[in-house]
Amino acid sequence: MKNLEHKILNNRQEFDHAEPASGHFERFTEKLRRTSMAKRFPVPYYLRVAAVLLFVSLSSIIVYELIRPSQWNKGTYTIGRISPEYREVEDFFIHTINSKYDILESLYNGESEQAKVIRNELKEMDIIFQNLSNELENDPNNDRLINAMIQHYQMKLEILNSIITQLENIKQITSKNNKYENKEI
Repeated sequence: MKNLEHKILNNRQEFDHAEPASGHFERFTEKLRRTSMAKRFPVPYYLRVAAVLLFVSLSSIIVYELIRPSQWNKGTYTIGRISPEYREVEDFFIHTINSKYDILESLYNGESEQAKVIRNELKEMDIIFQNLSNELENDPNNDRLINAMIQHYQMKLEILNSIITQLENIKQITSKNNKYENKEI
């Protein structure tokens, strides 16, 4: 290696006498640009934005599931803690029941006596569910308790659907009556 360095330093003039041909630097720059373009896969801007949004959404869902416990499951031992299949079933019922609660609240026109009665009945159902949850915590492999909790979800959903249907019918009837009452003869 030292011989090579020594030879290059001693014969420096012989190496420096030849200049590259005209346009050499432009051709070299063009080749570098073409190879760098060929290596890159051109991804449209909207796909990059979509990928970033997907990444942020998925990471936020994972963080939400891992860090923040569900409000529904606070202090209760539910079937979702037993297996992933039960968790899917429970998540479906919880989501559907919560959406029915939202619909129910939108149908109430203020604080009526009927709304208070319905809320109290639903709170009593939640107390029954809490009792089932406490029993399940003591005996998590009891299939009868698991089935009772699933039936509780189904029954609560059916009751909410029935109440919503009845409230919508009442709303339609009253709107028709108001329409006929406002007509002039």
